[in-house]
Amino acid sequence: MLVFNCTKAASDFFTVTRRGQKQTPIEDKPTESISDVGTALEPISQWLVHVIKVQRKNVIVAMHVHTRYAMVFCGVKKGDWLEFTNLLVERLFNNLHFFMEEFEWGDDDSFREMFNCFLAHHPRPYFCQRGDRSVQSHINDVAWQFEDRVYQVGTLPDNELESASFDEWVNSLLRKTKVSKDYFYPDEEMFLQWASHYGQLHDNELELVRSFFSSLRCQMIDSIQDEAEIAEIQAQMEMVAASMTNETSQEKATIPDNVVDLFAFKSDVKH
Repeated sequence: MLVFNCTKAASDFFTVTRRGQKQTPIEDKPTESISDVGTALEPISQWLVHVIKVQRKNVIVAMHVHTRYAMVFCGVKKGDWLEFTNLLVERLFNNLHFFMEEFEWGDDDSFREMFNCFLAHHPRPYFCQRGDRSVQSHINDVAWQFEDRVYQVGTLPDNELESASFDEWVNSLLRKTKVSKDYFYPDEEMFLQWASHYGQLHDNELELVRSFFSSLRCQMIDSIQDEAEIAEIQAQMEMVAASMTNETSQEKATIPDNVVDLFAFKSDVKH
């Protein structure tokens, strides 16, 4: 089941009136909770969808609830929820296929099998109006990062390579939630969950894939020659490590969700 939990802004965006008739994909909530992940045989992919205005144009920000993996979409016409769904699925597959190629894990046939498995589990999307404060805080951060990037570049990205490049960067930001024990990377968690649900990834392969991600991030760090940038990255890593060490086993109710950008230099490399 593919569930798009829409904020009010997103719900209003997908709802239009044509010839006096209200048309909307919004229906009753298909699950009791936005945190419901289903079962191994019937997985549920929950997303929170929000709409913001950037340069007076609508921009959709979609974030996977359980991995905090985010994608942005520009130029979708108001009310065209089908185009949005197609764009999201296509972009998600392309982004994840990139990692498969980087890791030389599987081939085109195995990826096609995952694609078919995904479609079999999610034959149609469900749209409902529901929010989540924790996920929304991370969406707000992605929105801020996106607006800042647009301000620097001067124009909105397309819905292909340019937006995919932003996805790649923003999902390499180290995040944390109140329910997670450690900091995590959305791109890594999304790939692991996706490969486990649709690619028959076994438990003994999980650490291998994590080592691939670790190696990839180390390669990116090694590619930086500027000593000042390296020192800044190291300082940020030490800050995160100290924060994790100082956390007690008893969770404080006032601790907010955090995002730590250890790979801000990717912005310069990719853009």
